[in-house]
Amino acid sequence: MIMPPDVLRELRYLEVYTARKIRNLRVGPYTSPLRGPGLEFDEHRPYRPGDDVRRIDWNVTARLNAPFLRQTHAERELTIVIALDMSRSMAFGSSRYSKKEVMTFIAGSILFSAASDQINVGFLTFSDRVLHWSPPRRAGGRAWQVLEEIWSTPASDSRTAVLPAIRHLAARLHGMNIVCLVSDFITDEDVFGSGELRMLASKNDVIAVVPEDPAETALPPGGGVIRLKDPESGQAVSVALNARTRLAYAAAVTARRRAIVDACYRVPIDHLFVPSDQPLMEPLLNLMARRRLA
Repeated sequence: MIMPPDVLRELRYLEVYTARKIRNLRVGPYTSPLRGPGLEFDEHRPYRPGDDVRRIDWNVTARLNAPFLRQTHAERELTIVIALDMSRSMAFGSSRYSKKEVMTFIAGSILFSAASDQINVGFLTFSDRVLHWSPPRRAGGRAWQVLEEIWSTPASDSRTAVLPAIRHLAARLHGMNIVCLVSDFITDEDVFGSGELRMLASKNDVIAVVPEDPAETALPPGGGVIRLKDPESGQAVSVALNARTRLAYAAAVTARRRAIVDACYRVPIDHLFVPSDQPLMEPLLNLMARRRLA
């Protein structure tokens, strides 16, 4: 499947933008928020009974007259894995770009950033099952090849099931990785309450990236009645456009967002909402900046 010219233009812009703007925020220098037996210093904390005495920083202990441990980050340069939702609902789009196109731009920005530092990148596509798995390799000159593979993967007619993809990654990833789960998370599964996600997050730095279409977050202006169809189940419902239904719809959207945010904190994993009608790079830049300063 050939990419449309407007998608190609946006990706080329992202490639140039990344080279210019993310040079100091690219993936390579990021420090993992997970702490472990690495070499990169993170912080000192007071010694607690049961801690490994080999990690005591004797210089700080002597100055403060109390035992303190030296904590380090698990790793510094990490492999990146992008898991992309290709289910029915990701083909939806009411603005300039569909959620699949936004998902492709997200993958492009990560790939171009990783390529600038020769970081290993892998990707996975899924719907209700794993559709394609490409193990981590050097991004380098294959960023565009990966984007073409992602774009050529057709949207599935199946519903979203994230847990098979999470289980696949947990079984195949070794060491510490950044895992970007790109999905609208419109699913009947309890993804964020699952033991599988907790296990994946215990060994990896997991980020839930949620593309959003404006038609999913607000009802259109005007009056009358519109017919809404759930792209996952196919069920349709008629909705009257008035103040009461707009308030109810906005409340439901806010509640769903809040539920995702709260669930991500409980796992814990990071999260990012990416509206399809707003500039893409700024939220990604902010996310990367937080990781660099973590």
